[in-house]
Amino acid sequence: MTGDPHDLGSGGVGSDLAGEPEPETAPAPATPAAPRRRPWQRLRRPRPLGVLAVLALAFFALWGIGGPLFGTSSLAATSTLVQSGPYPQAGFNDSAGGNNLLYDTYTAAIPGTIVFKTDLEHGDFAGWDPNGDGGGALGSVPNDALLSPLTVPYYVLPTWMGPAYTELLIVICGAGGAFLFLRRLGLSRVAGTLGGLAFASSGFMTMWVDFPQTRTAAFIPALFWVVERFLQTRRIRDAALIAIPVASMLLGGFPSVTGYAVATACVYALVRLLSVRAEGRRRGLLGAAGVLGGIIGGVGLTAFQLLPFESFMKTWLIIGRSQTSDQHLAPASILTMVAPWIFGTGNTQDRSYYLPTNAVEAVNYLGAAAVVLVLVALALPWRARLVLPRSVWSFFAVATGVWLLLNYVGGLPLAVLQQTPVVRTLFGQNFIGRSRSLLGFLLAVLVAVGFDVVARRRAAAAAPAHRLRPLWPAAVALGAVGIALAALAEGFHEARTTGAKAIGRSAAVSLFEHQALYAGLFAVAALVCVAVLWYTGRTEGPSLDAAGAWRSVRFAAAAVLPVLLAWQGSTFVSSYFPRSPVSTFYPVTDTHAYLMANLGEDRYAATTTGMVFGTNSAYPVRAVNGHNFVNKAFAAMIDAIPNGTIAYETYVDFPADVSTATSPILDQLAAKYWVSALSDPVFGQAVPAATDGTTVVLQPNQPVTVTVPVTGRLRAVGFTPTGTVTPGKNDSVDVVVHDSAGTVAHTDRLATGMNSGHEFDVPVAADSVAAGTTLTATLTWHGSKPLTVEADRSALALDAVAGQNDGLRLVHVQDSAIYQRLDSQPRIRWASQSTVVTDQSQRVKLLASGTVGANQVVLSADGPAASGSPAQVSVDEDGNTTVSATVDAQGAGYFVVADADQVGWKASVDGHSATLRAADQGLVAVAVPAGKHVVTLTFDAPRATLGLAVTAVTAVGLLAAVVGEWWWWPRRRRRAAR
Repeated sequence: MTGDPHDLGSGGVGSDLAGEPEPETAPAPATPAAPRRRPWQRLRRPRPLGVLAVLALAFFALWGIGGPLFGTSSLAATSTLVQSGPYPQAGFNDSAGGNNLLYDTYTAAIPGTIVFKTDLEHGDFAGWDPNGDGGGALGSVPNDALLSPLTVPYYVLPTWMGPAYTELLIVICGAGGAFLFLRRLGLSRVAGTLGGLAFASSGFMTMWVDFPQTRTAAFIPALFWVVERFLQTRRIRDAALIAIPVASMLLGGFPSVTGYAVATACVYALVRLLSVRAEGRRRGLLGAAGVLGGIIGGVGLTAFQLLPFESFMKTWLIIGRSQTSDQHLAPASILTMVAPWIFGTGNTQDRSYYLPTNAVEAVNYLGAAAVVLVLVALALPWRARLVLPRSVWSFFAVATGVWLLLNYVGGLPLAVLQQTPVVRTLFGQNFIGRSRSLLGFLLAVLVAVGFDVVARRRAAAAAPAHRLRPLWPAAVALGAVGIALAALAEGFHEARTTGAKAIGRSAAVSLFEHQALYAGLFAVAALVCVAVLWYTGRTEGPSLDAAGAWRSVRFAAAAVLPVLLAWQGSTFVSSYFPRSPVSTFYPVTDTHAYLMANLGEDRYAATTTGMVFGTNSAYPVRAVNGHNFVNKAFAAMIDAIPNGTIAYETYVDFPADVSTATSPILDQLAAKYWVSALSDPVFGQAVPAATDGTTVVLQPNQPVTVTVPVTGRLRAVGFTPTGTVTPGKNDSVDVVVHDSAGTVAHTDRLATGMNSGHEFDVPVAADSVAAGTTLTATLTWHGSKPLTVEADRSALALDAVAGQNDGLRLVHVQDSAIYQRLDSQPRIRWASQSTVVTDQSQRVKLLASGTVGANQVVLSADGPAASGSPAQVSVDEDGNTTVSATVDAQGAGYFVVADADQVGWKASVDGHSATLRAADQGLVAVAVPAGKHVVTLTFDAPRATLGLAVTAVTAVGLLAAVVGEWWWWPRRRRRAAR
């Protein structure tokens, strides 16, 4: 046979579509060594199938990420962000292109990155973010992957472009690492590229877009690559290389993914070492020590973050993390491996995913064609073993089965792991579904193996080594069919029951059938390609036809497989990844502008609908609300606020309730303002409208003026619609309040939430009007249709909410309703009186009573007595990691900062170290003597100095080991030669 453009080998027996030598072929006779060529001389012309596989991977990345790579939109899900809080009122109510499932990314991960980037641009390292829930660790711990190599695009590009290019780096890192590992195992370039594509498009890597989790999982293939590289070379520099992916994963901030990967990689190394029978015990032990040493080196490199993280972890509120063996993925959800949206889409606004576990945690996509290749790899182990090193096929087959069992069945195996001391934390406090990160890699390896099994040519069939060998493929096929049928039956039942309740029976069943059929078509196409490759793969037979027709068919069959993987994967990813208008990337609304101009050093608190919690860090403004791990002592204060109980450990948010808004605890936490949505209930004295049962029609854009039924302080006016009420997204009600001198207040509220028979109130900032003042209100309906409302004697029946002495004053209404909290204490203040209460419950009860004034502090332990004398406090610096003020005190007292700084902070007075005392339950205070002093609080992450020392020593040690080997090994070889 001569060379052919459709056959990427050199032609003849022993070549295959991937261009790799046939392992069954006898080795060629020895030939004289060729002259050593330079690297560029060893480059060879790209093979068509290899180019096609690379193009398929590039197509997946470019189509999947899409416009955000070119600046036409952002991969951040901020289009969903602006559908809440003050944003709709600010004109963002028509935004589209977001993703509701990525809520945590725009409330925690991205705002934290913005804070860190801003400090970097000023030459500072933001180890702490003071903006949410009293403050929390930021760059000093790995939670937000701020120091991950894959986060670099955020720092060198406009922040709104950072998510897209970080995702591109994740694809390159994951696919590239898989390619290197698979090539190290001896698989073809095409197989390596397909394995990388399968991993990069897998469910975990897709569903967790914008989360730090994928920046951790992207290094799983690289970890296995460096482990295999060391096992083959046994060089010190390759053992040291193991530390790099381990450290990168730890910096990614998702320890469970790192734990799953490292544990499995250790088992892999052990299996590989035990499989080499000719290797002595000493060499085997040295190999194990090298792998372990590399892992320890990776841990040591990240000690500067891990040690502070471990210290903070002990002080954070940790709830709801315990896992049991029945907490696993629903067995029916295994169908998402081939049909990701079979149980609902990824967008919760449109036929949302309805199985118990949310889609981010449950969808385990691999692709229908990829699953076919996995089954090929499992069904033909004797062929797979010919292209893999010893024990590799067995490991990946067994490991895949074990992780599938743990994820979809749980039961006794999972229970055992949850009770095993060494891995108890990993399996007992983390949802097992997150091991899909590792499972996706294991399956991707089998995808690559399956491709090479059918793409490589094989010798003429010989008698099987064992008479039962032909039964194994049949058993795998029957098992796969049985699992598929059982999953389809269970899934169809879920569609008719659970799906019927969530999105309607017809919609659920239709979606199920459509997705199943769609995946089935891909599977059938892949099976046809596999059959063609297998039939034409023998070194004798139709592939040797002189006309070359079969060679063309064989090439076409192989070429279709990358297309199938890229096609379904790109469709899946492009339908899930957000593409938000750049204008939605944390826009500054009137509400944000007001707070930034008036808060000063203090905080605001907000309702769930008033502001999107956690986003305040992006602006930045301080808030009691937040999305971060919360200090236990600070959490006890939040729990003491009426309706403020922390239901989920990192969420601090509040309902629209007056008892919450007026809580004395919020006074202690310096909540100067309370922010609520225009749709939230308006606090105050409600005055119902007088009505006689008649109605009046409000014509679009025609103002109607009526007298307000109360005099003096006014917080809202409203009316009651009747009949059919179907307001459009942009319909609104404009209200202008007048007194005898002119306009007092003006609000334009969207009609969202307007219902027939229910009062529709429009907040107005007329809460400072003098008592007895007569007011009128002019209402204008801006709608596409007339609006019928209740009337009194043919005039619009107007209800009102009057202001009252509740400690609140409605001071600003535009995009939100902002109340000033009149009893709020300054965040940085002087306490001239001190009280010691050692019992936490009594301490919290005292603070919640409202009897602790701004000049008082409640200490958790004994301290110097305060003199009762006043002081002047002038704030000199109030940054992320430093708070400094000049105190001119007439007597001894306490400098109080209402931040959750009890852990990770230190204090000084006039440059001399001072005791930072636990005060007001979750806050801090410093005893200051009489006179003029400079008091400074500085963030100092616990055990950070030790962590930096360990990191430095580890880095130097790894470098010394590599340099030492580089210097010593050639000399040893020369001595041996002599």
